[in-house]
Amino acid sequence: MSEATTTPGVLLEAILPLEWADIPTLTQANSELQRQSNVALLRALAAIETSLPEHEVHTEAAQKALERVEAKLDIVFLLLSRLASANAMFPPEKPFILSNETITWLESGIAPVVGQSVQINLYLNPRLPQPLHLPVTIKDLHAKEGGVEVIATLQSVGDELEEWLTRTIFRYHRRALQARKQSL
Repeated sequence: MSEATTTPGVLLEAILPLEWADIPTLTQANSELQRQSNVALLRALAAIETSLPEHEVHTEAAQKALERVEAKLDIVFLLLSRLASANAMFPPEKPFILSNETITWLESGIAPVVGQSVQINLYLNPRLPQPLHLPVTIKDLHAKEGGVEVIATLQSVGDELEEWLTRTIFRYHRRALQARKQSL
């Protein structure tokens, strides 16, 4: 995908379940709830995917452990609230590149149009069947073998969500670099 070579900085490049849909009309309260759900999801992923070394047992470690427990409880509450509607299957996996400003993916079905505002539902971890909801504006489309490369700009997501999104992208990027280094 061409965006990886032109977007500076740290990127998350993967093939994961991803779908797009028209942005639902949300009240201010619903929009804030969605933003907080995204933050809770990213915090929970960080807690689940990182482990505290056993030799670091001091007050800072205890504080971090409590924060991880809190994040896990947050996600449990989110999952329980969505359990009633959880009969849906994961969307198809698609290759994508995510930065803290843009997302590019290969759409094999019907693609959105340039200028359209849509919501990306991205499933970062199959252990947590909760999507990250990202409002984006379609910036460009390119015909590619197997579909259309869609380049979109993330809409304002708020400071806290932007911070957690940046942390998540960095963590996945670092993990990908370690995997490449080990395969050499």
